[in-house]
Amino acid sequence: MVKKLTLTSLVASACLFSNVYAENTLEEAFTNGKVKGEIRSYYFQEDYDTTGRSSNLHFGGFLSYETASFYGLTTGATFQVSSVADISGVNKFVDDEDASGSVMSEAFLTYTRENSSVKAGRQFIGTPLLAGSGSRMIRQSFQGYTLVNTDIPDTKVVAAYVDRFQGRTDGAGSPGKFTKAFDTNAELGSVTLNDGAYTAYLENKSISDLTIQAQYLDAMDVFASMYLDAKYEFGTSVNLYAVGQYIGTNYDATANENGNFYALRVGGNNDYFNFKLSASENPSDGNVESGLGYGADYSLVGAEIDGGYWSYLTDTTAYQVNVGTTVAKIDLNLIHSVYDTKANGDIK
Repeated sequence: MVKKLTLTSLVASACLFSNVYAENTLEEAFTNGKVKGEIRSYYFQEDYDTTGRSSNLHFGGFLSYETASFYGLTTGATFQVSSVADISGVNKFVDDEDASGSVMSEAFLTYTRENSSVKAGRQFIGTPLLAGSGSRMIRQSFQGYTLVNTDIPDTKVVAAYVDRFQGRTDGAGSPGKFTKAFDTNAELGSVTLNDGAYTAYLENKSISDLTIQAQYLDAMDVFASMYLDAKYEFGTSVNLYAVGQYIGTNYDATANENGNFYALRVGGNNDYFNFKLSASENPSDGNVESGLGYGADYSLVGAEIDGGYWSYLTDTTAYQVNVGTTVAKIDLNLIHSVYDTKANGDIK
């Protein structure tokens, strides 16, 4: 528990936590806040037939602070920092990893009363159709408002509006800045939203062993996507479960055909092994847009590289087999994916 927060503790801490509880004075709210941080080092290497090998070594991390509650109010901030040590060969990392500098990715005020909370400002968001990716040094973030409510038993409801987005880089060697340009995962690549985006999300667990997620996202004047999945757990000795998934996209621009994506997975696990058997199809004339932010990529047949991109394309059928085990607390997985696309043939 952090009893007193000082500048020294902020700089020196790599990962510190404290309990968060209601405070009677503003001073107590700040001194009993929580601090956490992380130091990271990433190395990426890619080989191309035309340009040869490209590699990138960089260091960085983040530092976050959030106050304890003061009559339902909390405030917090997260700073991210990245420093590129070396890039060799042709620079293929301009949009993802080539960033030296810092960015204040979170700066928010939250008010909580009973089963509802409202957060305003820069913030990390993680829902199926609206989510920033944290798989690179700089995690993507949003600016806007989110409302979370749990008044309905076994149900979580989220409503949000965002009008700015912070990417991994700015394309010029620095961390991303908050702009109206949003990254997407499939059809559009990047979109400029002058009027922002609205979304509503629901998670329900009122039926035993069944979890349902539904979300609607309207990226104003560009596209609207609908997400739905249902997961049922059978409770057998291998923890067997089944998941069905749907993503549909309607484009405002007449040049883009609307798309529909369907997927199914059967999986299970025990103390010795785990498996996932997944299949998907996009039988429509258009590609599917899975949302805003690279974290909005929930395709059940998504691969470690390129995520679910290929499975979202029009007239594509995909299959994936994933088997794994854990040895000495190390997870080992073997994944084989096949994407049968109309335009490109089989991609394995």
